[in-house]
Amino acid sequence: SSHFGSSLSQFGHFCLNSHLRETMSAAVLNVLGRQLRGAVPRGCRSAMTQTLAEPMAWNQTPAVVTTLPNGVRVATKETFGEVASVGVFLNAGTRDETKETAGAVHLIEQLALTGTVKRPKAKLESEVESLGATLSMNSGREQSSYTMSVMKGDLKQGVEILADLVTSPGLNNLAKEKEGILRKLEEREVPTRQVIDDRLHACAFRDYPLGFSTVGPYDNIGSLTEAHLKSYVDVNYTAENMVIAASGPLKHEELVKLVSASFGSIKAGAPKSGTGKPYFCGAELLYRNDEMGPTAYIAVGWEGVPWRSPDAVTFMVMQHVIGSYKKNSGLVPGNISGNRVINNVANKMAVGCADSFEAFSYFYKDTGMFGFYIECDEVAVEHAVGELMFGMNLLSFSVTDEEIERAKRELKAALFSQPTSAEASCAELGKQMLAYGRGVPPAEMMLRIEGVDAEEVKRVAWKYLNDNEISATALGPLHGFPQYYDLRRATVMHRY
Repeated sequence: SSHFGSSLSQFGHFCLNSHLRETMSAAVLNVLGRQLRGAVPRGCRSAMTQTLAEPMAWNQTPAVVTTLPNGVRVATKETFGEVASVGVFLNAGTRDETKETAGAVHLIEQLALTGTVKRPKAKLESEVESLGATLSMNSGREQSSYTMSVMKGDLKQGVEILADLVTSPGLNNLAKEKEGILRKLEEREVPTRQVIDDRLHACAFRDYPLGFSTVGPYDNIGSLTEAHLKSYVDVNYTAENMVIAASGPLKHEELVKLVSASFGSIKAGAPKSGTGKPYFCGAELLYRNDEMGPTAYIAVGWEGVPWRSPDAVTFMVMQHVIGSYKKNSGLVPGNISGNRVINNVANKMAVGCADSFEAFSYFYKDTGMFGFYIECDEVAVEHAVGELMFGMNLLSFSVTDEEIERAKRELKAALFSQPTSAEASCAELGKQMLAYGRGVPPAEMMLRIEGVDAEEVKRVAWKYLNDNEISATALGPLHGFPQYYDLRRATVMHRY
């Protein structure tokens, strides 16, 4: 009995100490956040944050980066396990197309795994299968990637395969594969969410390649030839646009040697002529169709900020202040949610005015887009748009510390509850290298998030959202959709 009581006392003491440690850690972060916001001048915050976020001080693996003589960057993050993931990340996407080559990225993506001169399709598939590896190619508006996951002893062969795919992609297979690619493009079902997002970019950046479609249809894709694709590859698959990122049980020096042997001969590209920052166009692009069913799909966007903007993290927090909602799902019902926007939407007209909505924030090299997407019944279009516009407007005037703390918790959960596999870690490292030019440690991002408060959100929202141009697009039964003039007026707070 005495021994049991002693053990229970020790267990209680351990639990109390654990709780104190967690409380003290949270307190330290809050104190540092307040110091970054108040005591430290804004111009000095970046240097202080970088010092506080040293990865090794938080028992985290740092990202090690080496730049080869030709300009190719090699970034690694060493982890434990048996599987290593390596990828070639390119600073190239649909934004680098021209009106004549629109659709080239889609064709290159489809041709990526059809084989090369050195490795025909059958040999490529056999080699990848014999390694027990996975191989994929993805493309977006500004970035493209070739990634491969292999066992740690097969890293050299994986790098060689990736180098073959990037330096001599299967463009010569276009003639025999083109018909099948075009037929697949016509027959595939694209989620409505992606279609609306694509059209919103076309509306907002309509005079610039950033507005080119990523899902199709492509006007000139049928007339593209191997010469068009080769021209795109020659201009964009250059040394300074490449990052070789890897994560897993590997040594940085070993990967640098492998990359030097396989990618060292890639030449730097010619300097590109400056095109300037894309102009954000305030406009609407509506596709009214009363016969497609009772659901309307709507998106509204404001001009945001680039990846490297000092206000980028604040936009991330603002996205989670608005949040996301899906009717009759989630742990907490929307009609009792602590999120003001979700609560208003779920309780509108006693039954709610939207089936789902979500705020989004996209970052690009020199601009961005911030806004919301809604799916709602045709009779609730005006109410749903009105509630979301009002929620966005309140960011400039009436946002509380409680809302900001909740949003910061949700943002941290979204950022750091992602899969921790070598493949996911490699993809994140490659994206960060292209966006920031370095790997961003989780501890640093946590400190930057903690540096945001309600006043900072009001400042950023007032600067970028209040009485600023908006771009809107919608699809479906839109007889209740506000006129653009009224939508634009809703970006300001009317006081009587």
